[in-house]
Amino acid sequence: MKKVNHQNYDVVLKEAFSLFHHKSLDFLGLSLPPIVSFMETEIAEVDTTDDMMDLNFRLEDGSILHLEEETNLSRKDLIRFAHYDLRLYNRYQAVIHTVVLTPSTGSPGTKVFNTGNLQYNVIQLVLGKRDGDRLISEIQSALERGETVNELELIFLPLMKSTFPPDALLRKTIELEKQIPKEEIRNKVRELTLILANRIVDKEILDELWEELQMLKIIKYAEEKGMIKGIEKGREEGKEEGKEEERMAVAKNLLSLGMDEDFVIQATGLDKKCIRTLKKSLNNSI
Repeated sequence: MKKVNHQNYDVVLKEAFSLFHHKSLDFLGLSLPPIVSFMETEIAEVDTTDDMMDLNFRLEDGSILHLEEETNLSRKDLIRFAHYDLRLYNRYQAVIHTVVLTPSTGSPGTKVFNTGNLQYNVIQLVLGKRDGDRLISEIQSALERGETVNELELIFLPLMKSTFPPDALLRKTIELEKQIPKEEIRNKVRELTLILANRIVDKEILDELWEELQMLKIIKYAEEKGMIKGIEKGREEGKEEGKEEERMAVAKNLLSLGMDEDFVIQATGLDKKCIRTLKKSLNNSI
């Protein structure tokens, strides 16, 4: 089970929007010029805190998109974001568009605070208000037609409004993600989805889905290293005399990659006692 800290929403936001920044504006529903580059998120300044902005992008017209994640958007957060934006403006003298993404609380729309001589506003987008059921249907149809989909929509789909309970919505999301054509992107999207889901589904379900993803990664690695050939031989030849050494080598490789005992037994034809002896020797050698 992958360890996920309390900042998992923030972690997913940064990595997801970094990987798929070219699709960010469509996901956010913003009519802004295209993103052309990333920008710094830490601006040194005397007598300020060390807080960092989440994500900044330079847009095609020279303006800046400042993207933040906040579980519960408060007036204090708005003041903090305003401080960030003033520092950005002081550095670049450019128009700034600030968007705050929240999982489920609050009402979407423009949030404003006014000090009398200064007015500051951000756009709040609440994922929990989006129609997840409609999105599932649209994405499934697009995948069936062989069209590209917005990976950001899949990653954040488990947080959206749905008639399905959280665990069922997560499983439906994972099934859709399995249909992404490129394996590297498919696995990364699933990984980010599961990190995000840490707070919304039972640990048992999350463990099961993580195990499946990890198994796929390990099998892929085994294929790349030529281990699958050994696995196939083990299955075909079983306990044929004279092949013990070869099957033991394959078993050691699989155990070192974290494969569970039952899988290694099935793959090599070795018995449980032998596998456990190998596993013990590997642990002692670490």
